[in-house]
Amino acid sequence: VEKDERQEESEDALPKADKDEEVKVIVMEGAGRAFSAGGDIRYMKAHCEEPDFATKSMAALAGKLAEDIIHMKKLSKIIVCAVHGACAGGGMNLALGADYVICSDDAKFIQAFAGIALCQDTGAGFLLPRIIGANRALDLALDNTISDSDGRQVKADEALAIGLVKEVVPKEKLDETVHAFAKKLTEGPLLAYQNIKKLMYISLYQGFEDYSKQEAGLVGECSASEDFKEGITAFLEKRKPQFKGR
Repeated sequence: VEKDERQEESEDALPKADKDEEVKVIVMEGAGRAFSAGGDIRYMKAHCEEPDFATKSMAALAGKLAEDIIHMKKLSKIIVCAVHGACAGGGMNLALGADYVICSDDAKFIQAFAGIALCQDTGAGFLLPRIIGANRALDLALDNTISDSDGRQVKADEALAIGLVKEVVPKEKLDETVHAFAKKLTEGPLLAYQNIKKLMYISLYQGFEDYSKQEAGLVGECSASEDFKEGITAFLEKRKPQFKGR
């Protein structure tokens, strides 16, 4: 929720890479045990009682994250994303901003928002239906069956079956596979790739910018609710939340 140096570096890296003529394809990957665990629940819990939290923190962040995904979709260069371990919440949606996702066999994708009484952010409500279909996208958004509110986990094989990822490989082969695929792309007709990506944006994503404005406001509305405060408290206490619908 608070911008850290790594986030600033990643935001700077994409436009720099897109303008750099030496860069042909962009590879995005996570460090550590997982690709991304999503938003910082402890930060949310610590600040959720502040008067401006819903609008100046949550809604503002949602708007910025959606802008980042729009920017990724508009980049001229192909983005290949490598996912290992957990890929949850906004982290999952960041991966959706890439043009290709290749994951390891230990990957699990989680739309964890409803479990803490939030609607999706980072463009998920726009991206997911276009990638895996409306019914599956709604199922992933609404089905929260895990007691600690993580949400339904889509493991690697299911992710491949529903079109969420391009390929699943053994964890130890992920880096090698992703970089080999990226190298293969660099040997292709890059101008044609650029224009294919541009046409894909026009075809599928032109309404994304209007959507993102609505998304930010709805995230702010959810984060001001009693259910959200109960959701993040229950998450940290590792218990099932008791939602009241308000």
